[in-house]
Amino acid sequence: MADKKDYSAEKIKVLEGLEGVRKNFDIVGLRNKIKKQGDIYTLSCELDIKYSSLKHALEEVRVLTLFPNIHKSKANALSRLKTDRDVQIFSNFNDVYDLSARNLYRNVKKWNESLISNPLILVSREEHDLIIGSLLGDASVRQRNKNCCFRFSHSLKQKSYAQWKHDILKNFKINEFREVKRKIKTSFIEAIDFTTNTHSVFNYYRKLFYKAGRKVVTTDILNKINERSLAIWICDDGSYERKQGYIILCTNAFSLGEHELMKKFFNERFGLDPTIGFRDGKYYYLRFKQGDTKKLIEIIRPHIPLCMIYKIGGQNGI
Repeated sequence: MADKKDYSAEKIKVLEGLEGVRKNFDIVGLRNKIKKQGDIYTLSCELDIKYSSLKHALEEVRVLTLFPNIHKSKANALSRLKTDRDVQIFSNFNDVYDLSARNLYRNVKKWNESLISNPLILVSREEHDLIIGSLLGDASVRQRNKNCCFRFSHSLKQKSYAQWKHDILKNFKINEFREVKRKIKTSFIEAIDFTTNTHSVFNYYRKLFYKAGRKVVTTDILNKINERSLAIWICDDGSYERKQGYIILCTNAFSLGEHELMKKFFNERFGLDPTIGFRDGKYYYLRFKQGDTKKLIEIIRPHIPLCMIYKIGGQNGI
């Protein structure tokens, strides 16, 4: 293990190359300092290490922790798999010790490409439902060079809800989960921002939900909704009117045609008949009558986190 003095800028000029980082630093110790993606850049500046070299070394150590006896050339190939779960599931289908490094690189590339068309190879059903429901609501998928990241922001009052989502998605590397103060027009709001690191699996959701850079609703998306993803959609965009006992789904971002598609979906899938409303001369929304609201609540109640029970008329966690 290298002495702390070896980390100083006086001792080492900017290191380039994976081998130099391996030789001069305790990579396991450095990895323990990393809490989010931005910390790698900060640490590379602090230690005068080229960012890409430090990042590759940290990824290599992650793989070697899972497969201690594997050759480093193979560890480098497997480091192209973004999460520990990727590596573990990939290894169920590929003999990582027997395959050559070249074949591992090839198979890892195929693996990442396959996730773009079939995310459920990697993503759990609970994670998938959360992503679908959130994207119908407040979340977004942002394109970052080749791959995408999943993002959402909730008001500080919904901090417990944001944490609930975070805990479901914790197997993905989280780049940001923090409180922020944001100015909207003349006032400030406090919010919780969440962003994952980029991953090829999020490319699937970007392609599914976005057309020409705009988030849309399609039959293909609606067919992927189940009771759990619907509950998350209601938690994100639903509002319960206590006096009259009905739920409004604030689907303001979508067109009249998309609302007609959603109305048809609710009727055929759940036997509900929401009314399409219009306000402020530009926004559409869905309103569920009292009887349909009661039916809707019974459908989604088992999947509503206690912190969001007020979305279906509950109070104080009841």
